[in-house]
Amino acid sequence: MTSDRSWWKDAVGYQIWPASFYDSNNDGMGDLPGVISKLDHLKDLGVDLIWLSPVYDSPQADMGYDVRDYESIWDKFGTLKDMDMLIVEAKSRGMKLIMDLVVNHTSDEHAWFQDSKKSRTNPKSDWYIWRDPKTDAQGERRPPNNWRAAFGGSVWTYVAERDQYYLHLCLEKQPDLNWTNRETRAAIYSTAVDFWLRRGVDGFRMDSVVAFWKDTRFPDSEITKPDQEFQPMEWKFIMNGAPVHDWLKELRARIKEDHGPDVVLIGELPGTGTDEIVRYIDPSAKELNMVLDFDHFMAGNDWHADLHERTRPALPLLKDAMIKQQDFMQSGWTSAFTENHDNPRSVDRFGPGDGEYRDAASKMLAMFLCTLSGTIFLYQGQEIGMTNIDASWTRADLRDAAGLDYLDEVERKFPHHVAKQEAALEGLHRFGRDNGRTPVQWSAAPYAGFSGVKPWIRVIDNYKAINVAHQENDPDGALFFWRRMIKMRRHYRNQLIRGRFQVHDKENPKTFTYVKTGVDPAEILLVVLNFGDENADVFVPGDVNESSMRLLLSTSSEHRLDTEHGRRLHPWEGRLYSCQRKGTDV
Repeated sequence: MTSDRSWWKDAVGYQIWPASFYDSNNDGMGDLPGVISKLDHLKDLGVDLIWLSPVYDSPQADMGYDVRDYESIWDKFGTLKDMDMLIVEAKSRGMKLIMDLVVNHTSDEHAWFQDSKKSRTNPKSDWYIWRDPKTDAQGERRPPNNWRAAFGGSVWTYVAERDQYYLHLCLEKQPDLNWTNRETRAAIYSTAVDFWLRRGVDGFRMDSVVAFWKDTRFPDSEITKPDQEFQPMEWKFIMNGAPVHDWLKELRARIKEDHGPDVVLIGELPGTGTDEIVRYIDPSAKELNMVLDFDHFMAGNDWHADLHERTRPALPLLKDAMIKQQDFMQSGWTSAFTENHDNPRSVDRFGPGDGEYRDAASKMLAMFLCTLSGTIFLYQGQEIGMTNIDASWTRADLRDAAGLDYLDEVERKFPHHVAKQEAALEGLHRFGRDNGRTPVQWSAAPYAGFSGVKPWIRVIDNYKAINVAHQENDPDGALFFWRRMIKMRRHYRNQLIRGRFQVHDKENPKTFTYVKTGVDPAEILLVVLNFGDENADVFVPGDVNESSMRLLLSTSSEHRLDTEHGRRLHPWEGRLYSCQRKGTDV
């Protein structure tokens, strides 16, 4: 058993994107009462930790990641009373609940920003990041530097009232808060942290924590794309500055003083190296309990590459990314996830997509996630193997502001280059954020049982074949397998949740083989996963006593054991074995 303060270590997390989870009032938008109505589905799955994506009041320029009021709920999602009820109902089922803490930036409609932009002398004038214009050779006003925003265009927007530009690393409607201002940090704690902890939430997933600090000199980025006016931001200017650690220590100390030691803080840290991440999660640092690392999503790709230039990772590169993340267990704690609201569906990102092997791959990827150490997070719809959008989706079907801005930027740069515009759209089909934001497919009813009316975003066409209701009656389907795998994860918690992760046969481009070791180093679990459309051999590590191998679970109902084919994996099959190391009694 774990102590109360580390309850999150053995948890099975589930991320809910409320707009697309379940629509309870038939207005086409998911809502909090809809979440409450489906809590038993999560309980049956084995979930005991809910991560709720933003539900705060918001203009929805970036689907809630532009907060207008931290202490209110967006009216399409419900009310504060609904949120209080969700907390109560989750806890009655033994589930903890954490919220997205979006405090790198607010909405430009937030009262703080509305005050800040009025003048250079008002009480909140320094709560955001403002800089004077530059003047070019022609005497024209220019932004303070050449940084390109994450979603295109300049990171700077001009405000005439102040004759200054404000910084926004993301969208124009998401001005960045000034974390160097002590008053700003105090207000963030009061309204965005303390307010919700007092209402009963158990912690936070901290959005963009990596970017709270910026190099206040705001130097120009190196020109790496000479055909573009604005250049990719150099991460050394916007990420992981030393003050972030001081601010997190301050936040953690205040939380502990007011709410005790059991509140979990999970930081989003893309593009961050191992040594830096360890600084955040070292228990003695008293900063974050774990981080969300994204190297497995970007393996083999340039972070600054356009979407249409990205490719699936070669399996050895994926292994390298997982080794990095799993090794955090030696320094603190880690998380594991293969889907979220910003990334494609795992069956497309790491698997074969919606084809002959989709169901097999869904189950193999379930085994993959459930045998990784640390705290795992499923993403809504992952438990039934939901897939990406397909090539039939046009611009009119898309909803993600970042994706639409990307298409606009390509059209501006290449107005007569149809092939580049088509490539940009195809890039969104494969890697755009809308892939993970389509309605959860609850049944074969119209609109996938998500709503009784046309939803805010198109439903994936395969909903009649892939849905919860169908899989509730399919013991060979992904949903049943997830339930079984989560139970097995808890049964073998010493190896699967808290165990040491060791990869074997690392350069094999087809199979992923690793050993999980618990308290007793002689008793181990062997995981072998086939990431391909062809049969593959089971690799047995040299220190494993092969005669001791006992199959605990296979993702395939067709495997044949104790025959000449017993060590052959079917396409996209995964197997979990118990075994012993050589030199120990069988």
